[in-house]
Amino acid sequence: MSDLPPSSKAANPVSDTLKDSPNSDQLMLISDQIRVSLSAVGARMSGLYLRGKAGQNDGPNETNIAVGLQSDDAYLAQDSYIGAVCGRYANRIANSRYVDPTGREIILSSNEGPTHLHGGVVGFDKKTWTVTDATDTKVRFEITSEDGDQGYPGTFHATATYSITAANRLRLEITATCDQLCPVNMTSHAYWNLSGQFDRSAADHVLQINADAWLPINDQLIPLPGPQDVAGTGYDFRTPSRVSDMLPKAEQGFDHNFCLTGERGTLRQIATLSDLASGRSMKLFSTEAGLQFYLSQHFTDDMKTKDGVGLHASAGIALEPQTWPDSPNRDDFPSPWLKPGETYHHVIEWEFS
Repeated sequence: MSDLPPSSKAANPVSDTLKDSPNSDQLMLISDQIRVSLSAVGARMSGLYLRGKAGQNDGPNETNIAVGLQSDDAYLAQDSYIGAVCGRYANRIANSRYVDPTGREIILSSNEGPTHLHGGVVGFDKKTWTVTDATDTKVRFEITSEDGDQGYPGTFHATATYSITAANRLRLEITATCDQLCPVNMTSHAYWNLSGQFDRSAADHVLQINADAWLPINDQLIPLPGPQDVAGTGYDFRTPSRVSDMLPKAEQGFDHNFCLTGERGTLRQIATLSDLASGRSMKLFSTEAGLQFYLSQHFTDDMKTKDGVGLHASAGIALEPQTWPDSPNRDDFPSPWLKPGETYHHVIEWEFS
């Protein structure tokens, strides 16, 4: 992949050739404090660089804190969804099936044993989106999923717009429409390591989540009935806690939905991630009802960063705002249904310091 130099302020090219390029051009968003590298493959964030002040003498002028791989082929060869926008339905749908509110049974593609995960065998992470707008501070990607794609009904159109809204703040606005009744749950699957050193453990980070409840899971990682109180468990991040300290108390590890406080549809702060060693922190905002927290247990040394560093089982932390998993099969969960004539709307924001 090509990369613009940190100081580049040139306008991003908008070209139809992106749709067919085996290694798509990198598009850049730039402010004085952050530089964001984006790819049309998966509408993915392939890097986020915190930029040092002019004249700093304490090391590199930029530090990448978002896990990224070396090429589009590397992204397509793994199933970690690194940096991608996932859809139509992020997270899991049990047995790759659901019955919609009209009584119609829908069978989806299975890609995790019998389970449908992050949109199926060929989800949006594996597709090349069309770039429809690009400037130094905003890039909009669009994609159309035809009726029957991965088993889903209806022609589905989605947009993912990244924009810098303040010098240290990145916004991702996701919208979708469908001409048939369809579940939707879309998110960013970015992985973070605020140290900027991907051979170090992100489990040393301190995490805080605004959630009083979490969803325990079965052996297929599908939520069990009923949210559980986080109090007294390894899933209580209501006060800032070091992930590595909580892990021994978390009997199921960390790949779970946290049931967020606050009103769904309202943009609010839902989590904070901090690295005490570097002094870096990230505030996370969303309009959704849940947050999937995942520690990258499946990362391996065969997965290389842009600098050739091999990844490992705690190299990154994924914080994925979304609705609750398996919600098409759960009437007691926040609704995932998108009706014809309606527009799905999810906003995620990250603020860095």
